[in-house]
Amino acid sequence: MKISTDERFRNCLEHLAQKFNGKIKICDKRYVLNLKPCIDHYQVFDCIVEQIVTAMKAFYLESKLKIKNKTLIKVLVNYDKKSDIIIAASLFNLTPETLLDSIYDFRLSRLKFRWNEVIQLVNENYPQLTQKVVFNELLRFLIINMDYRMSEAHIITVNKHPQICDKKLNPLPHTDEDIINSLIDIAPRQIVIHTDNYLNKEVIDRIENFFPNCICIEYNAVL
Repeated sequence: MKISTDERFRNCLEHLAQKFNGKIKICDKRYVLNLKPCIDHYQVFDCIVEQIVTAMKAFYLESKLKIKNKTLIKVLVNYDKKSDIIIAASLFNLTPETLLDSIYDFRLSRLKFRWNEVIQLVNENYPQLTQKVVFNELLRFLIINMDYRMSEAHIITVNKHPQICDKKLNPLPHTDEDIINSLIDIAPRQIVIHTDNYLNKEVIDRIENFFPNCICIEYNAVL
């Protein structure tokens, strides 16, 4: 199986290469990933669907939104993601040679129509959203209503820095330097904050502000 793309979705191909232990080659200005014939096609399909509703959606939003804000892009990617996945899975089939850029350009009209509704709403309210208070209210609304992907996440202090963990307190990778952006990517239903003298109150206040219905604080829990 061969999967290729142009420069726009090189990050999607790199994700696939890492997941399925493949190597990317460059041929005629295209990035090409050859996968072994024995590879699980269902897993490859699901992985491409995930890239459509995350990386490709983020690319589309960033190209259309007047407000260029990483946190807004991340929360909009997670907003109604379950429906995006169902639609994306119905829009293409795996072939011996799959072109990621062609899927984006020619197969995603139904998804782009859905995404355009949100883009239009944000762009129409651009003047108001340049105000920090109003913009933060929008972020909070979207976060409250986004699809959750894990039951709970815990935040502990490690070397005086916040660390996001799963419910067994195993560290989770921080996808972003900003803890709010990392929490949006993880999308937990509940956030348990283990606070001690080292956890910055400003960090706690920010998390409580953007995830108002998700927070449980355990005071003086030194881990």
